[in-house]
Amino acid sequence: MKKFLSLSRVAFLFSLIIGIGGCVSATFVPTQGGMYPPKNAFCAIQVFSSAAPDQEYEEIGIVEGEGSAWKSDLEDVLPKMMEEGCLAGGDALIMGSSDTFSSGGRDGVPVQRISATVIRWSSE
Repeated sequence: MKKFLSLSRVAFLFSLIIGIGGCVSATFVPTQGGMYPPKNAFCAIQVFSSAAPDQEYEEIGIVEGEGSAWKSDLEDVLPKMMEEGCLAGGDALIMGSSDTFSSGGRDGVPVQRISATVIRWSSE
């Protein structure tokens, strides 16, 4: 009976790990020498899909987001990218490239990698 309980615990933990498998991450890389004070992780950062904004700005860095498995869509990755942009002191993101590929062999896991430029509005 004890062997059955320990085996069922192992099976439960294994299924839990598989269930959580979809992963989302984002990383900020500064492109300018100056660092800016971080904002709240959930600040009201703007997102521009393709065209640059009409307002004057300065580029402060690049944020790259990646999602895998069932968390590989833009709506899964974008919130994490926005959070990193806020923590970098950014006011907006200008969306850049988006690549989708499979990792892990023949039955690969879908992965989407997205990059965006993090900007701050220029002071007048």
